Amino acid sequence: MTIRGRETAPIVTSIVDRARHGLVDAQAEPFTPEETASAGLLFSAMMASKQPMFLAWGADAQLFYNDAYSAFLGSKHPAASGRPVLEVWSEIADEIRPLIERVYAGEAIRMDDIALTIDRGQGPEDAHFAFSYTPVREPGGPVLGLFCTCAETTEQVKALRLRDAAEAALRESDDNYRHVVALSPQILWAADENGRIVSAGPRWFELTGMTETEALGDGWTRMLHPDDIAPTIAAWTQSIEMRHPVDLEYRLRVRDGRYRWFRAYAAPRIAHDGSVLRWYGLLEDIHERKVGEEHIRSILETVPDAMVVIDEEGVIRSFSKAAERLFGLERVAVVGENVRLLMPEPYRSGHDNYLDRYKETGDRRVIGIGRVVLGRRHDGSTFPMELAVGEVATGDERLFIGFIRDLTESRRAEERFSQLQGKLLHMSRYTALGEMASALAHELNQPLTAVSNYLRGCAPILSRLPGPDGELVAEAVEEAAEQAMRAGRIIRSMREFVTRGDSRRQSEVLAQLIEEASALALVGAREKGVRTIFRLDPMLPKVWVDRIQIQQVLLNLIRNAVEAMDGSSRRELTITAIPADRDLVEILIADTGPGLDPEAAEKLFQPFNTTKRDGMGVGLSISRTIVEAHGGQIAMQPNPGGGTVFRFTLRRSPLHEIVHAH
Repeated sequence: MTIRGRETAPIVTSIVDRARHGLVDAQAEPFTPEETASAGLLFSAMMASKQPMFLAWGADAQLFYNDAYSAFLGSKHPAASGRPVLEVWSEIADEIRPLIERVYAGEAIRMDDIALTIDRGQGPEDAHFAFSYTPVREPGGPVLGLFCTCAETTEQVKALRLRDAAEAALRESDDNYRHVVALSPQILWAADENGRIVSAGPRWFELTGMTETEALGDGWTRMLHPDDIAPTIAAWTQSIEMRHPVDLEYRLRVRDGRYRWFRAYAAPRIAHDGSVLRWYGLLEDIHERKVGEEHIRSILETVPDAMVVIDEEGVIRSFSKAAERLFGLERVAVVGENVRLLMPEPYRSGHDNYLDRYKETGDRRVIGIGRVVLGRRHDGSTFPMELAVGEVATGDERLFIGFIRDLTESRRAEERFSQLQGKLLHMSRYTALGEMASALAHELNQPLTAVSNYLRGCAPILSRLPGPDGELVAEAVEEAAEQAMRAGRIIRSMREFVTRGDSRRQSEVLAQLIEEASALALVGAREKGVRTIFRLDPMLPKVWVDRIQIQQVLLNLIRNAVEAMDGSSRRELTITAIPADRDLVEILIADTGPGLDPEAAEKLFQPFNTTKRDGMGVGLSISRTIVEAHGGQIAMQPNPGGGTVFRFTLRRSPLHEIVHAH
């Protein structure tokens, strides 16, 4: 920057030159009276001052400064002395040029804070300064230079900003706190060192309808449920005496006169000397949760499966009503005891080791998996049970919840099922043998009779042959005819013996017969994609049947239906039982397979006739024999929706037999 049209006064120029060569400082010779009268005193004072100052002199605003100002320059010092100020501070030239021009125009400038990005040799940095620019001129003459006193205020500005930010954050925090208190569904409160309430959030007064005067001190206790007054005050008093936090649940009367469940938590603020300065607390409405817990607890108490909750040490924490019934133990007798008492050996001895191993390694043997184990009742007896264990984290501890199902009845049912399966298999083989024997007897009896007739017809002819040999041959042929007839009688007697069998008929519930037979016949049907529909009339009368034989018929027809649907896109099995005409009940087994052609349908119930590649052809023949022996009929017809329907009838139980069964 060049200030044109101005001449430097000889006196000031002389002082500046002397300063440039280090001849002017605080200890230098006194200025002459002429020098003192002009700028010498100012320059001498600048050089001696501890306040950062500089002088920008001449048309190019050459920079001269004292030691205090050199700290502002950083690595620019000492080369900055005598150079134009805009070159020294080139990085901020655009900001300070207008200010310098105004001063050279005769204007004094003062700024309490100016933010500049400067480079003192360590890269750009943000800095703040306070300064005053004063024009220097000869008395009555033009401006020859600029005198500046300044101070760097970067740290002060940062401190002020931090303070302002902290104050703003505090104000924001106070505002947020007030809003939280006003809007929170929870109630904040404070009490003195003796536990007397000194303040409460506005929601307390909205909830209870109390005034501030009524609520403060001990007035809040008047809102407690009568059953909760004594235990609540006792727990609060003990907490105050021990200076320990308190966590309580109790009921409070609200504005409409009803009681609601609340949870109160409070903790003391402790002074350095250990005394309590104040108690701060939080009151939370837990009524819905509490009612829900009671509802869930009441449901769990009715669940047939037993529930036992233990902690990490194996100590029983909860014992449901179903568990009491299952183990024969009351809750008060087991809560607090180790769960080992519910186990027989060897589970009893190894349980604690299992818990320790799980805590150390995380190795799960029951948790989240479930298994069948043995339980031990109070009387020492054991029973099979299905145990499923879940893990729950509650705060700093882990709890394990065991769901226990008694398998005693299930095992008995499995045994009954196995016995029924064995009986049906035996009866199936027995009936098949009888049917085969009957068919063989029928087929063999006719040719044996023919053989006997032919032989007896030949005997008279042979007896007329000449000589003694004719008579002998005739007798032999007659004996052969007699043996053929004897063979026929033996076969007939075998047929009667095998087919007669034992038939133990009694009054039976048809729905139960169908369900038991279906359980056997439908094993694996779901895996084949078969959908089974039961349509059993709830008003079905009882039937007078041999249970095993009729279940054999059902088993045969249902299995045939499932096999018939192999390869079908739609696999739907419908089992229907309805009352029929007169004293009959009708059962229908309908499938959605490919159906039967008319030629195969005509011979369907004949022995040794089958549509299966590996079938014997006696199943339907046996079924017909059994049904007809029970006074019913069996038939087949096409299913209107595609497939086949087998239907058969059974007789209802006589009234006197139903009464006798009851």
